[in-house]
Amino acid sequence: MFEPRDREAQIEWRVENWRRLNGRKIPFDAEEFRALERRIIAHSGRHDTSDAHARADSSGLARGAELVHVTVPTLVITTPEDPTNPESNSRFLAETLPRSTLVTIDGMGHTIPRAVVPPLAAAILNHIEQEGHCAPGRSISP
Repeated sequence: MFEPRDREAQIEWRVENWRRLNGRKIPFDAEEFRALERRIIAHSGRHDTSDAHARADSSGLARGAELVHVTVPTLVITTPEDPTNPESNSRFLAETLPRSTLVTIDGMGHTIPRAVVPPLAAAILNHIEQEGHCAPGRSISP
Protein backbone atom coordinates (compact mmCIF):
# COMPACT_ATOMS: atom_id res chain seq x y z
CA MET A 1 0.00 0.00 0.00
CA PHE A 2 2.72 2.48 0.90
CA GLU A 3 5.36 1.66 -1.71
CA PRO A 4 6.48 4.78 -3.56
CA ARG A 5 4.92 5.24 -7.01
CA ASP A 6 5.06 7.94 -9.61
CA ARG A 7 1.85 9.91 -10.21
CA GLU A 8 0.44 7.72 -13.00
CA ALA A 9 1.26 4.45 -11.22
CA GLN A 10 -0.39 5.83 -8.08
CA ILE A 11 -3.52 6.72 -10.03
CA GLU A 12 -3.70 3.21 -11.49
CA TRP A 13 -3.19 1.66 -8.02
CA ARG A 14 -6.06 3.79 -6.66
CA VAL A 15 -8.33 2.90 -9.59
CA GLU A 16 -7.75 -0.80 -8.95
CA ASN A 17 -8.55 -0.25 -5.27
CA TRP A 18 -11.83 1.45 -6.25
CA ARG A 19 -12.55 -1.48 -8.60
CA ARG A 20 -12.32 -3.91 -5.66
CA LEU A 21 -14.53 -1.67 -3.49
CA ASN A 22 -17.15 -1.12 -6.20
CA GLY A 23 -18.86 -4.48 -5.81
CA ARG A 24 -19.92 -6.84 -8.57
CA LYS A 25 -23.34 -5.61 -9.71
CA ILE A 26 -22.79 -2.08 -10.99
CA PRO A 27 -20.31 -2.00 -13.88
CA PHE A 28 -17.07 -0.31 -12.88
CA ASP A 29 -16.07 2.70 -14.97
CA ALA A 30 -12.30 2.93 -14.55
CA GLU A 31 -12.13 6.24 -16.44
CA GLU A 32 -14.67 7.84 -14.07
CA PHE A 33 -12.48 6.95 -11.08
CA ARG A 34 -9.25 7.83 -12.92
CA ALA A 35 -10.66 11.33 -13.51
CA LEU A 36 -11.74 11.52 -9.84
CA GLU A 37 -8.23 10.63 -8.66
CA ARG A 38 -6.66 13.19 -10.98
CA ARG A 39 -8.95 15.87 -9.48
CA ILE A 40 -8.06 14.75 -5.94
CA ILE A 41 -4.33 14.87 -6.68
CA ALA A 42 -4.65 18.29 -8.34
CA HIS A 43 -6.58 19.58 -5.32
CA SER A 44 -4.27 18.12 -2.68
CA GLY A 45 -1.05 18.85 -4.53
CA ARG A 46 0.32 15.37 -3.79
CA HIS A 47 -0.06 11.86 -5.14
CA ASP A 48 1.47 9.71 -2.40
CA THR A 49 -0.74 7.40 -0.38
CA SER A 50 -2.31 8.90 2.71
CA ASP A 51 -2.08 6.73 5.80
CA ALA A 52 -5.09 8.36 7.50
CA HIS A 53 -7.29 5.27 7.20
CA ALA A 54 -4.50 2.99 8.40
CA ARG A 55 -4.04 5.16 11.50
CA ALA A 56 -7.74 5.43 12.33
CA ASP A 57 -8.61 4.28 15.83
CA SER A 58 -11.11 1.45 15.47
CA SER A 59 -12.01 1.35 19.18
CA GLY A 60 -14.99 3.61 18.47
CA LEU A 61 -16.56 0.82 16.44
CA ALA A 62 -17.25 -1.06 19.69
CA ARG A 63 -19.64 1.66 20.82
CA GLY A 64 -23.34 1.13 20.64
CA ALA A 65 -25.05 1.48 23.99
CA GLU A 66 -25.28 5.27 23.70
CA LEU A 67 -26.97 5.09 20.29
CA VAL A 68 -30.40 4.51 21.86
CA HIS A 69 -30.16 8.07 23.24
CA VAL A 70 -29.75 9.72 19.83
CA THR A 71 -32.88 11.74 19.12
CA VAL A 72 -31.94 13.15 15.74
CA PRO A 73 -33.73 11.58 12.75
CA THR A 74 -31.05 9.48 11.09
CA LEU A 75 -30.84 8.08 7.59
CA VAL A 76 -28.94 4.80 7.49
CA ILE A 77 -27.93 3.65 4.04
CA THR A 78 -27.00 0.06 3.44
CA THR A 79 -24.91 -0.91 0.46
CA PRO A 80 -25.23 -4.62 -0.28
CA GLU A 81 -22.08 -4.85 -2.42
CA ASP A 82 -19.77 -3.13 0.08
CA PRO A 83 -16.87 -5.51 0.79
CA THR A 84 -15.72 -3.54 3.86
CA ASN A 85 -18.96 -2.81 5.73
CA PRO A 86 -21.45 -5.67 5.84
CA GLU A 87 -25.18 -4.99 5.67
CA SER A 88 -25.47 -6.24 9.24
CA ASN A 89 -23.67 -3.06 10.40
CA SER A 90 -26.33 -0.88 8.79
CA ARG A 91 -29.15 -3.02 10.15
CA PHE A 92 -27.62 -2.77 13.66
CA LEU A 93 -27.54 1.02 13.40
CA ALA A 94 -31.09 1.21 12.09
CA GLU A 95 -32.37 -1.09 14.84
CA THR A 96 -30.47 0.76 17.56
CA LEU A 97 -31.10 4.39 16.58
CA PRO A 98 -34.66 5.18 17.71
CA ARG A 99 -35.49 7.61 14.88
CA SER A 100 -33.75 5.96 11.98
CA THR A 101 -34.78 5.06 8.48
CA LEU A 102 -32.97 2.27 6.67
CA VAL A 103 -32.59 2.58 2.91
CA THR A 104 -30.88 0.06 0.64
CA ILE A 105 -29.13 1.29 -2.50
CA ASP A 106 -29.25 -1.82 -4.69
CA GLY A 107 -25.94 -2.77 -6.23
CA MET A 108 -23.94 -0.13 -4.37
CA GLY A 109 -20.57 -1.02 -2.92
CA HIS A 110 -18.07 1.14 -1.04
CA THR A 111 -17.90 3.62 -3.93
CA ILE A 112 -20.22 6.29 -5.27
CA PRO A 113 -20.22 5.82 -9.04
CA ARG A 114 -22.50 7.99 -11.16
CA ALA A 115 -24.98 5.11 -11.45
CA VAL A 116 -25.91 5.33 -7.75
CA VAL A 117 -26.10 9.11 -7.48
CA PRO A 118 -29.82 9.38 -8.44
CA PRO A 119 -31.12 6.81 -5.90
CA LEU A 120 -28.70 8.04 -3.25
CA ALA A 121 -29.73 11.67 -3.76
CA ALA A 122 -33.41 10.67 -3.75
CA ALA A 123 -32.97 8.85 -0.43
CA ILE A 124 -31.25 11.86 1.13
CA LEU A 125 -33.81 14.35 -0.21
CA ASN A 126 -36.71 12.17 0.88
CA HIS A 127 -35.24 11.91 4.37
CA ILE A 128 -34.78 15.67 4.60
CA GLU A 129 -38.31 16.36 3.37
CA GLN A 130 -39.91 13.70 5.59
CA GLU A 131 -38.19 15.00 8.69
CA GLY A 132 -39.23 18.59 8.05
CA HIS A 133 -35.68 19.86 7.57
CA CYS A 134 -36.59 21.23 4.19
CA ALA A 135 -40.00 21.78 2.70
CA PRO A 136 -40.39 20.30 -0.79
CA GLY A 137 -39.23 22.80 -3.39
CA ARG A 138 -37.39 24.97 -0.87
CA SER A 139 -33.76 25.82 -1.60
CA ILE A 140 -30.96 25.19 0.83
CA SER A 141 -28.01 27.59 0.57
CA PRO A 142 -24.52 26.35 1.33
